[in-house]
Amino acid sequence: MVTATLDPNDVLLPTGHDILRAFAAEHPTDDHPMLVVVMLLARRHRERAEALQTAREAQADDSVLASCTRILINCAQARVTLVEQIDHWAAETVPEPSTVALLHTETLGRLVDRMAMTWAHWQQLQQRVPAFRRAPTGHEAQAAMDEVATLANAYNDLLVDLGSRRRRLPTTVPGIVDL
Repeated sequence: MVTATLDPNDVLLPTGHDILRAFAAEHPTDDHPMLVVVMLLARRHRERAEALQTAREAQADDSVLASCTRILINCAQARVTLVEQIDHWAAETVPEPSTVALLHTETLGRLVDRMAMTWAHWQQLQQRVPAFRRAPTGHEAQAAMDEVATLANAYNDLLVDLGSRRRRLPTTVPGIVDL
């Protein structure tokens, strides 16, 4: 695992690359507490994406739609818990910012949740597109992959800012997550 050092006391957060690897993992390959939660978050986003796709199918009747709705609600509730776990862990781990540190726009948990949502969407698009059609750069799957990379880079930039104490994370508001 590659980690980013946040301060001289060696407080470590996983890098964007570590997060992306954890999204794809079936079982955690690392003892880092955040990566286990990240892996579970990605699973919930895959379930969410599958339920949304199933609900959009023309032959989806009321019972299928009801089942998809239950899955979406369960995923949303699980995501709230997982995002809160990441935020709680970050609050205990990230060193105190300087008194003039800028406030980041979202919590670490919300950023990782957004990364997981985008990654799950990209994975779903990859499954729908035959291998010989994956190469064109204008394709929707390529755009989703680019967004995943952009979010991983933004996460890494945030780690640098947290490490230099130029940025601080907002306090969390429990229970805020979208379906």
